[in-house]
Amino acid sequence: MESSRTASGLDRISGLSEDLLVTILAGLHSTATAARTSVLSSRWRRVWTKVPDFIFLDDDSSPDSVDAAITAYAAPAMERFAVGLDDMSRPVTASRAAAWLRFAASRAPREVHVCLPCNKEPPPLPEDDVEEELEVSIFESTLWFNANFVYDFRLRLPPAGAGAGVFAELRILSIKQGRVSGGDLSRVVSLQCPCLWVLELTMLDVDGDISVRSDTLERLALRVVGVGNRLDVVAPRLEWLQVEWDDGYDPARHRITQTGRRLRRLAVTQSTPMPPLLERFDAADELSLHLVIPPFPDAYRIFLENTSKLPKSKALTVGLKVLAHSIESSLLRLLRKCDGITKLEIELIHQDAPKVSLCKLFGCSCVQQEMLRTDNVALDFLEEVEFHFFTGSDEDVDLVKLIFMCKETLKKMVINVADDVSLSEEVYKKIQMFSPPSTTLETGGPSSHKRDVCQCKDHDWY
Repeated sequence: MESSRTASGLDRISGLSEDLLVTILAGLHSTATAARTSVLSSRWRRVWTKVPDFIFLDDDSSPDSVDAAITAYAAPAMERFAVGLDDMSRPVTASRAAAWLRFAASRAPREVHVCLPCNKEPPPLPEDDVEEELEVSIFESTLWFNANFVYDFRLRLPPAGAGAGVFAELRILSIKQGRVSGGDLSRVVSLQCPCLWVLELTMLDVDGDISVRSDTLERLALRVVGVGNRLDVVAPRLEWLQVEWDDGYDPARHRITQTGRRLRRLAVTQSTPMPPLLERFDAADELSLHLVIPPFPDAYRIFLENTSKLPKSKALTVGLKVLAHSIESSLLRLLRKCDGITKLEIELIHQDAPKVSLCKLFGCSCVQQEMLRTDNVALDFLEEVEFHFFTGSDEDVDLVKLIFMCKETLKKMVINVADDVSLSEEVYKKIQMFSPPSTTLETGGPSSHKRDVCQCKDHDWY
């Protein structure tokens, strides 16, 4: 291989212009890695400090290394600020995180991503202790602000009024975990984000009611903690809605108004179905339902009542946590109500504990032959079915067989296995036995990418 050094002894890379060197280091997508090039020679010592991306997402990154890089950083402007730390032994204080945000805001980045170590169940505060408050800076030029804060921070959002700043260009706002005032949150979203397209609020502990009014909002994803809180959303351009209520959807307290009757996507996740919300919309191009049927005698009857009317859809995603009842009859129920779909995705939710059913003893309708019929399931437009988290168990294979009983002329079926699972030849042959030659049968890889459907990887769906 030809030597990289010239006749004068200088290596060709170091001889490049500083702009080109900065571009090369930017391709590393890691400030920590770029900083390590400073040991190569005095020529490289300060190059990394001028890279327009400030990125600390390495597994061994620490708060101290972030502070050191901030002190040395020399670029006057920034394209992306991204800090993701996951070492629980080195927690980040609110004041430290606020300083990082102030530094980022001073460089006017187009993207801001902050993920701090998360205490899943923070200890209660002593009576004389003060809750840590994290001051969030104004990012006037940022398009995307994505923050995953520790659960025991209280967020202090930017104030309004004369002279107060706004998120003038913000298009995507995503906040996960933390405590916040409902009034402050409502004010920032409604009055200080004039161009917002996407709002994602996940696992926020909200004090007070939330009132969002936006003429630009197109996508809304909510999983908000706060029993008894009111929610009022006015978004005439809304076309994508994902909701999950821990304390139950109540149309008297939770209102989504001045939207059309049709959405591009509607995703509902809750321990009990939400018929008032489902009935609010006539159609959704994509309908995603992740529902629980509790192990009580009347639970299946309630499930039938709450799914009596579903929006018409072209693509249906189903995740059913059936704790005691028949998964087959539950799935067939939804398919009868969504007979116009062209694609079906089934996310298999497996339970660690054995399922003990008393349905036959109590005469539950889930085990009645009428509910298990497939000849009254009309899926004339269905072309493709995709399974996720497939383990190859007898129950999983039976569901595949059930789908072919409902629709023999599928164009394609994809089976994505669960993590660390490989399908045996025996299981694959079983599936082939009831798969017609006209159906393209594919086996995909792990389904880990589907875990974000519930917005929180710690959520107990999977």
